[in-house]
Amino acid sequence: MAKKSPGVVERPRGSGKFYVRIKHHGKERLTRVASRAQGKAVYTRLRAEILEGRYQPERVRPITLKTWVDRCLEGSANRDKAHEEQRSKYWSTILGNRLLSEITSEDIRHHQAKMLASGDWKPSTVNRYMSALRRMLTLALNDGKILRHPMKGLKFLPEEQRDHYFSDEALKKIYTLMDPQAWREVHFAIETCLRASEQYGLKWANVNFDTKHLSIPLSKSNKTRRVPLSEQALSILRSLDSALESPWVFPDTIDPLKPKHPYHAGAHFKRILRKAGMPGNWHVLRHTGATRRLLAGVDLVTVSKILGHRTIQTTMRYLHLVQDHMASAINRGSLVLDQTGKNFQVQGGTKSGTNVVTTSK
Repeated sequence: MAKKSPGVVERPRGSGKFYVRIKHHGKERLTRVASRAQGKAVYTRLRAEILEGRYQPERVRPITLKTWVDRCLEGSANRDKAHEEQRSKYWSTILGNRLLSEITSEDIRHHQAKMLASGDWKPSTVNRYMSALRRMLTLALNDGKILRHPMKGLKFLPEEQRDHYFSDEALKKIYTLMDPQAWREVHFAIETCLRASEQYGLKWANVNFDTKHLSIPLSKSNKTRRVPLSEQALSILRSLDSALESPWVFPDTIDPLKPKHPYHAGAHFKRILRKAGMPGNWHVLRHTGATRRLLAGVDLVTVSKILGHRTIQTTMRYLHLVQDHMASAINRGSLVLDQTGKNFQVQGGTKSGTNVVTTSK
């Protein structure tokens, strides 16, 4: 059972909707928050304001977007916090001095068109930033900061279908350009289908070698997602030195007590792809793992659960990648091939960090 946080309530129970509850001058006040983790931080701040005589109920005072952005980011447990902060801070810069109640649909449509017209933004990127703004404004509406949602009825931009995955030939080329440690991280991403933020937020405490699975904390609740570990993934984990010096599976190279930032892994991988003359990014590794499982005959429901998709419809988008490749179903033993076409095998039990990739007979 999840440990309760003082001053944080879930209403209705099991709904995933959290509120901070405080008493001020004998009156109970509720403040909507995005998660239990954020609620703990907000509760601590509000209690301090009350004790110091600085507290003023936000419902009765105007609030700027910048102030609201800071509130939304406070204690956020979003699985992709770096991107969330980047996108939110953008709006804080553009519209930060405007009162929430003064932001109009016309303002937002104007900025949407301006972003697209600049030529520096892809439609998909504009949509991600718009989603971040919509989320913050939805929280403001739920908490009574605004009376109507200025993004209601606003249409997002059509996006180009860009789902693809790395073929055997592409993976062979990528492998030849990477050092052993970097390749292990790439290989692990394909074997587990984890998001970059999940992989680089992984602690050894989340790894169960006995039951052969990972426990991935879910950002909006105290529940976890179980991800099964293949023998290849287990071998990669056993080959890592980080278990001896860090709580993180993939620690920072300078300070092992901190996790490696997903941005650094993604940036390095992008450089490898540019060197190889290939399109794509780190997230394509997740597509690759999912598509190869479908090619290997794993059913759609199982793949959906491994990916952590909320609905199977999200997973079904991978089917168009499978249709043209059914004849070349992959070997179930390993999801990655080496230059000879044989399966990669990562030696288990080694802590040397050398010679971790060999080929099976």
